[in-house]
Amino acid sequence: MQLYPLQYGRHPLYPQAEDFKVITVNEVVGSGVISYRGFRAGEFVAKLAGDIIHDVQQHTLQIDDGMHLLDLYFSGYFLHSCTPNVSLDMKGLTVTAIRKISSGDLLLMDYQETEKVLFKQFPCGCGTKKCRGWITGYSDPVNHNDFSYQEFIGKRPQAI
Repeated sequence: MQLYPLQYGRHPLYPQAEDFKVITVNEVVGSGVISYRGFRAGEFVAKLAGDIIHDVQQHTLQIDDGMHLLDLYFSGYFLHSCTPNVSLDMKGLTVTAIRKISSGDLLLMDYQETEKVLFKQFPCGCGTKKCRGWITGYSDPVNHNDFSYQEFIGKRPQAI
């Protein structure tokens, strides 16, 4: 059974309910997508669907300037990591594993890969060696006046 409602049609490459599930990770992280099967690096993961909208919202992914995919069933819940395990091709609307994904792993993307400007900047808690500390879109300057950024700078570890 595919995760997407029938309004998006039936496609054999859409994510299937037996392979993935949107779960609540915790109150801080929120929801994420867990994989019930493994993928090798370079392996196709799924085809994406959703509504095309013209503004940035939470759970959207940028397709092009002024075009965003609102996917409230799958990719809109991919969590951020500075060392992701998936890469998104927003022109082809596909997801590919970029490193090994085991059954039980969350699907993790780097929001800077697709987003010119994020809906909301935030401190990163991915904990990887390559963690950038503060997450923005790829052309999004840090909002130094944002209260959460000011609070983050005051508490950020020296290693970042």
